[in-house]
Amino acid sequence: MRERTVLLSAGAACSTIANSESYLILICEVRSVQKTGERFRLLQERLTDPLLTALTIMMAVLMFVVAPLQAVGVFAAHHFGIAFALLLVAAVFMVSGSALAVASILLAIALVGVATTLRLQQPSIIDVYLDASAWLISGITLGVVVFRAVFGPGRVTLHRIIGAVQLYFDIALIFVALFCFVALAVPDAFAGLQMRNNLALVDKLIYFSFMTLTSVGYGDITPLHPIARSLATIEAIIGQLYPATLLARLVTLELQHRRAP
Repeated sequence: MRERTVLLSAGAACSTIANSESYLILICEVRSVQKTGERFRLLQERLTDPLLTALTIMMAVLMFVVAPLQAVGVFAAHHFGIAFALLLVAAVFMVSGSALAVASILLAIALVGVATTLRLQQPSIIDVYLDASAWLISGITLGVVVFRAVFGPGRVTLHRIIGAVQLYFDIALIFVALFCFVALAVPDAFAGLQMRNNLALVDKLIYFSFMTLTSVGYGDITPLHPIARSLATIEAIIGQLYPATLLARLVTLELQHRRAP
């Protein structure tokens, strides 16, 4: 009976030791995860502002260099778009830390990939719908991510100001997609804009969107359909209000930062 009691006690002790070791291992794993999360947050804080500048530069090159080159038949410029897409995923993840934002960008990239594949095999209007959907998803996702980074609390830096320019580009990109959907649904919605499934269409839509956003309006492309006119009016109003709103918000953020203890 005494031997049985000793064996039971020894077994209980071994079980307690095993549970203690498991608990210690669990604590070590939790601390390791916490340290990894803390390192990522520190890296995110350090890289967020510079990435805003990088995103703005890449978007400017994509809209004002790559798109015109594609329009004149330089297909090699398409490779920059692929590189931009890969860098975009990493930048969005570092700036936002949001899995939803990364998933949205990946979905947009997938839509562009499918559209490109279909266009090479047998061009159709479906390719344009897929491209427009990708532009809309990218514009909205980047707009939300950049907006939170630019207008969040903290000191106003040069990178944040450049990021505000990126947000301006995102607004134009969203309207590029919306104008494209209207033109696809109503073929005569715009005068001077032919909805052909080619790379020149993107350049024309970007041109018209920025001419509307900046209220320049040369008149070579004119909205005729009521919905097209409404969208153009909304974009023009946003283009006028954005600089004033931006300046007021950035000044407020800087004053709040200076008054903080």
